[in-house]
Amino acid sequence: MLDYKNKKISISIINLKLNNIYSIYNALTECGYKVKIIEDNVKKISSDIMIIPGVGSFPKAMDYLKKNSLDKIIEEFNFSKKPIIGICLGMQLLFEKSNEFSNCKGLSLLNGEVLKIKNKNLRVPNIGWSKIKLLKKSKVIKDNSNNNFFYFVHSYHCKPKNFSNILSLTNLNKFKFCSSVQKNNLLGMQFHPEKSGLEGLKIINNFKNLI
Repeated sequence: MLDYKNKKISISIINLKLNNIYSIYNALTECGYKVKIIEDNVKKISSDIMIIPGVGSFPKAMDYLKKNSLDKIIEEFNFSKKPIIGICLGMQLLFEKSNEFSNCKGLSLLNGEVLKIKNKNLRVPNIGWSKIKLLKKSKVIKDNSNNNFFYFVHSYHCKPKNFSNILSLTNLNKFKFCSSVQKNNLLGMQFHPEKSGLEGLKIINNFKNLI
């Protein structure tokens, strides 16, 4: 049974215009959050939490953010120390750079890079359900999520510079990659909690614990 006492907590979703964001929107509203979609023509975001979701191209996402000055809005929000949650592509954008197509600079909120999955034992893109293995405590992804299955859709993986920023790892056919990160007010998940059934909803419901 989920806790629905968090209705006053407001969350802004950055719409990168690359995919349908209504799965995350619906999951957030189901958990009782007040949700707003941010696209462009915004000067400041005053919500309690910001979410950067997405499936698609790292360069196209960064191009959209820069053209609409949303990279500056995200930087300002981060300066306020309010929680920023990156999901899938959104997690990758938190890092310094990606080698997708060509070297592309990211938001540089976390040290590290985003690399193509290269493993002969894996089909790319990696689509489907995989376990996560927690490495440290989290207010959002708790111990009861450890070794549970979550839904992934990705061709690239994050390689944090600092191992201490890795929250969980996932092992697929002996290819081990970072499946979530956590540093101060920043949280990133390579998997999609909004598409991961009840276990994913538990994580989304725990977003309130970041406030």
